[in-house]
Amino acid sequence: MYHQSNFVQQPAPVYNETMPMYGRSRDEISRTPSPTPSEERAMNSNGGLVDLSSFKSKDFWLSPRGIFTAIGLLVIGALVICFAILHKQIIIGLEPATNWAKRQTAGWLIPVGILVVLSFPPLFGHEIVGLLCGVTWGIGEGFGIMALGTLLGEIINYFVFKFCCTSRAEKLQQKTIMYACFAKVIQDGGFKVVLAARYSIIPAHLTTTIFAASGMKFYIFLAAAVLSLPKQLVTVYIGVLMADSVDGTDKKDRIASILVSVVSFIVTSIAFRIIRQETNKIKPQVIYERRKARQAANLKMLQIDSDENV
Repeated sequence: MYHQSNFVQQPAPVYNETMPMYGRSRDEISRTPSPTPSEERAMNSNGGLVDLSSFKSKDFWLSPRGIFTAIGLLVIGALVICFAILHKQIIIGLEPATNWAKRQTAGWLIPVGILVVLSFPPLFGHEIVGLLCGVTWGIGEGFGIMALGTLLGEIINYFVFKFCCTSRAEKLQQKTIMYACFAKVIQDGGFKVVLAARYSIIPAHLTTTIFAASGMKFYIFLAAAVLSLPKQLVTVYIGVLMADSVDGTDKKDRIASILVSVVSFIVTSIAFRIIRQETNKIKPQVIYERRKARQAANLKMLQIDSDENV
């Protein structure tokens, strides 16, 4: 692995494929290019997969991406608050539909199908389906339905991205430094890192796309997906507790719900911290490899130019 010392500013000017080569000496072109501004920002950032420092900038929030991010956060926050305050009314309002689904012989296929569809980014909502499975079918059947839908969706997602989106993922790795770092961590980190990624706060179906595009073996992916199913059990159990609270159960269920949520948050936070540390650790090597790739491109262009002048 390359060390931080490899990323000291070089005397050669910043160069990329779009800059003209005329008027530049062979020595300048043949040197390892200096880090680009985006690479320097990535090196100075300790935010892991998400650079939170950009959120402090006024320019970010005034940009189209910042406005879209703000709207998304406000919508998600409003939904979470409404569900926390009005969950009893919501569950009571959904009782006719949930009771109908439970009475049907193949009613359990409805949430399974929804989970399969939601397994494709950028869709989300597994947690809501898990809560409804707990409310409707209870802890046993609800978790079985949730596990089946999650695994089927993840497996289909894996093969779609493995055979249809690999080239796009490679382009994204070349364009986005943190995505390239995360993909490198997944490729080199072993099963422990893969399992940590599944347990982290990163949505599981997003990690699946990276697993598939990075060439991970299917059996490794499947093992990690199965071992991370307890994350789905948590949402189902909270749904069961919510259903019990509608029936007038006592304070113990509310305490249990809070404890389950806290434990789940701690586990996902620790897993995300592991991924962030591994990503920051591999970042110097990834950026160095990007610089060497630019150097190779420069030398190739120089060779072509030399051949044309012969």
